[in-house]
Amino acid sequence: MTADPFTMVMIAVSVVVIILGFPIAYAMLLCSLIYILVNGLPISLMVHELALSLNSFTMISVPLFMFAGKLMTASGISDRIFDFTNNLVGRIPGGLGHVNVASSLVFAGMSGSTLADVAGLGEIEYKAMTRKGYDADFTIGVTLSSAAIGPILPPSLPMVLYGVTAGVSISGLFLGGILPGFLIAASLMVYVFFIGLRRGYRVDVWAGWRALGISLLRAAPPLFTPFIIVGGMAFGWFSPTEAATVAVLYGLFIATVVYRSLSFPDFLAVLRDVTLSAARLLFVIATAFLFGWVATFGEVPQMLAALIEAHIESVALFLLICIIVNLILGAILENAIPLLVLAPMLAPIAEQQYGLDPVHFGVVMVFNIMIGQFTPPIGLSLFVMRDITGFSVTRVFRAVLPFLAPLIISLFLMAYFPWIVTAIPRAAGF
Repeated sequence: MTADPFTMVMIAVSVVVIILGFPIAYAMLLCSLIYILVNGLPISLMVHELALSLNSFTMISVPLFMFAGKLMTASGISDRIFDFTNNLVGRIPGGLGHVNVASSLVFAGMSGSTLADVAGLGEIEYKAMTRKGYDADFTIGVTLSSAAIGPILPPSLPMVLYGVTAGVSISGLFLGGILPGFLIAASLMVYVFFIGLRRGYRVDVWAGWRALGISLLRAAPPLFTPFIIVGGMAFGWFSPTEAATVAVLYGLFIATVVYRSLSFPDFLAVLRDVTLSAARLLFVIATAFLFGWVATFGEVPQMLAALIEAHIESVALFLLICIIVNLILGAILENAIPLLVLAPMLAPIAEQQYGLDPVHFGVVMVFNIMIGQFTPPIGLSLFVMRDITGFSVTRVFRAVLPFLAPLIISLFLMAYFPWIVTAIPRAAGF
């Protein structure tokens, strides 16, 4: 099957202009508009597709989960989480490196985003570790790499986007990310353990059960957030959008009643920040849906499916090629774009031609693309860490580069041992 040549040209042009620095959403919108005009289609069709892409009850969960994550960050939970995890795992060789990973594991259950983790915990972790004599590059590496857990554990914004675009159960994706999240944390802690032994990083003195209990009580309210969200969805008490609403209300309760750390001006600042961020993301989502419609109209997915079927017989090879392609795209494109454009194309191929579980493939693809957050030229986490440390982006990338090894190992384990992803969703009936 052959796709429309003009469609292929438009896709190639859009990729080139995006790599050259043209805003992604405008590049997709402009190329889609040119395609519609050249093919004599009415402009109203473009407006209809843009509006239809956001006309979804599930899509409401995107700004709501963003709002919940920012409320949690603004409520001052970062210090409490870091104190609790320090008392819990600070004694292990590698010391604060393990605290760093454990803090990200806990924070991921509230933020759902790599950037939120780096921005919310990064400065605290960097200052605490360098103050106690940890090497700056080691500190940067463990801080950034542990933030990769953010989009894997629920609630995860990338998984919401994948679920909406690929038609996969968001509840199943959330549950499927639980074991992989702990796998990533374990792989990083093993790496930190051996680095800590080799370099002789100090081990914090055990503060005792009383200190651990007190720090747990201080951090307990936000720790319940993932249990409320995941438990409510797993038992069928509420949908993903309703879960996001509950998360917002619970975040408001923690910030204003429990901790009393969110003033009205702070609340307005959070609201403004979420509104702007959500508007930008939803605009990107709408243009990506339009771009995907143009590709489908030009029979690109059908051509891709036929090409893959003709040349790739092995499931293992299909997964390997997807991993390599997504690692490259995650490095050169903003992470939402491969999810929004490729997910509707690859998900049906993975399920129908290779028999892959849709939840398994979705979790693998999300983590695969999210690794691009730590690679130039687009890796946004590198720029956030640059602002925290004052180092160049090149220095930050060199620091995180060794830590990509445990992340990629975790990725391959998820891909080739599907039960790591599917065990919990299947036990819950997804």
